[in-house]
Amino acid sequence: MIENDNPNVLLMFSGGLDSTGALWNLLQDKANKLHIHHLHLLNMENRAEAEKCSVKNILDYLGKNYDFKYSESYHEYPTYSYLTVKNNTFVRAKSFIFDSDIYNFIAGTICMSLPSIKTVAIGRTKSDDNNSIERRAIRGTKLLELFAPNVGKIYPVGHLTKAEIYNMLPEELRNMTWSCRHPINVDKNTFKKCGKCKTCLELNKIKNQNGI
Repeated sequence: MIENDNPNVLLMFSGGLDSTGALWNLLQDKANKLHIHHLHLLNMENRAEAEKCSVKNILDYLGKNYDFKYSESYHEYPTYSYLTVKNNTFVRAKSFIFDSDIYNFIAGTICMSLPSIKTVAIGRTKSDDNNSIERRAIRGTKLLELFAPNVGKIYPVGHLTKAEIYNMLPEELRNMTWSCRHPINVDKNTFKKCGKCKTCLELNKIKNQNGI
């Protein structure tokens, strides 16, 4: 549900290190009237519940000292199965929608509902500077422009690496973030990081460099 408010910046928030860094930076400028939106991605990675817990903890923590509006939505797309040819043999492959495609679409629909929003903020970092991510970013911007052609896009931590964001955030806050792509469900509301996905490896490297 989207509250009737008067924000000027919409932040698409996952609860991960990058978007939390973006949120922290935006909150430091009182000119930013924030509307935070979390998209529950129900896909084959099965990380929606872990992210949900992270988002709640972060917003409860920050809500004690900062003012912002919040909304959420759900997108269920577990996998897309299709036949392809490999080594002259038909094989079944699986794929799913990239996060950037769906959150730019959702951001556009929110901007239509809240015309006071002039900017959409995304938690892209300097560490994400590669051709594949750039292509997805361009496609995402085109999706956003279909719904909100007069809304700009910013990357509040686009000038920072993941290591710099990690070191910038208060320790208590960064420990609430969730970036693992394949969480292991221990029990209700308790999740363990897989330690093997790309983001786990990146964060483990950062922690080792910091002697943690």
